[in-house]
Amino acid sequence: MNKAKKHLPKDLKRSSVKEGRTTPVPRTSPLNKSLGLIVAAVAFLLYANTLNYNYALDDYSLIIENTVTQKGVKAIPEIFSTGYRSGYNSIDVQLYRPLSKAMFAVEWQLAPNKPELGHLINVLLFSLTCFVLFYMLSICLKGSLIPFIAALLFAAHPLHTEIVANIKSRDEILTLLFVLLSAISVFKYVKGKSIGYLFLAVISYSISLFSKESAITFLAVIPLMIYFFTDTKLSKIITAIAPLIIVTLIFLFIRSKILTGGIAAVPMIDNYLYGIKDFISQKATAIFLMGVYLKLLFFPYHLMADASYSQFPFVTAGDWRFILSAIAYIALIVFAILRFKKKDIFSFSILYFLITASIISNVLFLIGTNYGERLMYAPSLGFCIAVAALIAKVLGQKEKVVADKLSSFLKTNIKTIGVTAAIVLVYSFKTIARNGVWYDNMSLYENGVLDAPNSARSHYYLGNQLAQDSFLETIKDSAQKQQYINQGVVELNKALELYPDYGDALSKLGKIYMDKKDYAKSEPYYVKALELNPTNSTYLNNYGNLLFNSNRFAEAKEKLELAVKYNPYYAHALSNLASVYGTYGENYALRAEQERKNNNAEAARQDEQAAVENFNNAVTYFRQAIKMDANFLQPYYMLGITYRKLGDEPNAQYYLGLFEKMKKK
Repeated sequence: MNKAKKHLPKDLKRSSVKEGRTTPVPRTSPLNKSLGLIVAAVAFLLYANTLNYNYALDDYSLIIENTVTQKGVKAIPEIFSTGYRSGYNSIDVQLYRPLSKAMFAVEWQLAPNKPELGHLINVLLFSLTCFVLFYMLSICLKGSLIPFIAALLFAAHPLHTEIVANIKSRDEILTLLFVLLSAISVFKYVKGKSIGYLFLAVISYSISLFSKESAITFLAVIPLMIYFFTDTKLSKIITAIAPLIIVTLIFLFIRSKILTGGIAAVPMIDNYLYGIKDFISQKATAIFLMGVYLKLLFFPYHLMADASYSQFPFVTAGDWRFILSAIAYIALIVFAILRFKKKDIFSFSILYFLITASIISNVLFLIGTNYGERLMYAPSLGFCIAVAALIAKVLGQKEKVVADKLSSFLKTNIKTIGVTAAIVLVYSFKTIARNGVWYDNMSLYENGVLDAPNSARSHYYLGNQLAQDSFLETIKDSAQKQQYINQGVVELNKALELYPDYGDALSKLGKIYMDKKDYAKSEPYYVKALELNPTNSTYLNNYGNLLFNSNRFAEAKEKLELAVKYNPYYAHALSNLASVYGTYGENYALRAEQERKNNNAEAARQDEQAAVENFNNAVTYFRQAIKMDANFLQPYYMLGITYRKLGDEPNAQYYLGLFEKMKKK
């Protein structure tokens, strides 16, 4: 052994399996390049079947139905100065994640309504993330075996299917990718590299923050990483982290200036923990749900795209489900603390998981959802590192020098690689199969009610999709179309059985009956929905539309004005309000004509003046609707007609021409 030592390259240093490390090879070696490429290739191949998938779920609110995103590149300044879902039918005062949305806008510019580009970028970015992850672990652990196993497990873990297969989850991918790059740069800086690495760390960390707010947890993770995997003094750790803290404060300041609408109430349908008024029971339920995540990390079998109210139960402090979860987490915390001073890799893995999961756990504070597999994306890395270290510890060959060749590496670690390959193979079958669920909305929602039969929102999603105008337009047979609508009504009623105060389900049922012109049956649904949420602009707009179709114009105007008040960017509400003013203008014009026939000149003049005033108001709102959504056809046609009523034929021809031109696209 001593003789072998003398012939080792200078940058090789011994480290023990006990510390979670294998004997290192040079970090820029052909072996590490090969292993990194294998990890990246596995990640790409596992998600290659998503490349021809459609849009699904939140892709609609952020891309395909988002008027800001669809402006393309020119919308980027607006994206960075507004909330995440700005441009959809609601005001977003909660989330600020401009980077992924800006990317969506660029992609729309390059390939409008082409989800293939978005899916390709997601897969490529995920593949790159896995490569960067392997590289980061290899420089932290000063070896290749554990980083290789951990990166493979991370690439194949089925919990990540939503992240990669759903374009919207680009925010999660970007966040982890750039915090890993930031961590690498900080690590190199504290190991004596130039201060330029600290600058790169700040840039990377800033990008991660503007991708998703959860990057803030890495303010604790990065110092933890430096402590565990270097002998750096505390003063230098503080020097390295201080710029990241400053960047975080700047980001939070910018965010506070943009999201000025206060804190919006989270509906119980999104996070049922808000409905648990007893604090102890609320936190017991949150810990129980964290136990569900823990189980899924080990056994990712029963996955769910949605598990909101009432898929999971309310849990009290005496419930065995809480007790079991609490014992598991207490054991992990105690172990991590006991092994902290020894800089044990298992201690690091546990602490990493707890820190990154803290912000989404609902234990420290409540968030906008009670459950989401995508939320485990970053925390799952801690699990993968721990499992990799365990496999290496049990099967690895202690103090074995690894040759700098892929074939030698595989041969030397044949048992370890074999066990890893078996796990990755099982994960891969599940991942590839699970990807198919995310093919499109119909596939996602049909599987959703099977995976989470007690989730009110799963039933709402399916019912809403079955009765969606865009879906029904693809069905040519009228009997089959009616069958889908009837099935949609069944699913929506099931959602209401599970959660009677579900405003969206009520509103959708109201629209279904309104489309059938059964206004008497439709109206109670809208009334109840608005009782539950009187400021919901979608409910107000739809109810206003019903009132308009019922010739109750004054009531329609009142509801539509409220819809515009609560969401000034809502193009459909603006257009509908314009139609009310246009109808008033028509009525005044007809009355003026009748007054002239009755030789009542003064009354005719007053009515003509009122008609012009209302037509001008209609023009204002139609133009605003076009400004909010340039692809919305109705305002173009109605604006042309309204200009004609005002005697402005040039503008009438212009907008009617635009309408015909856009209709042919």
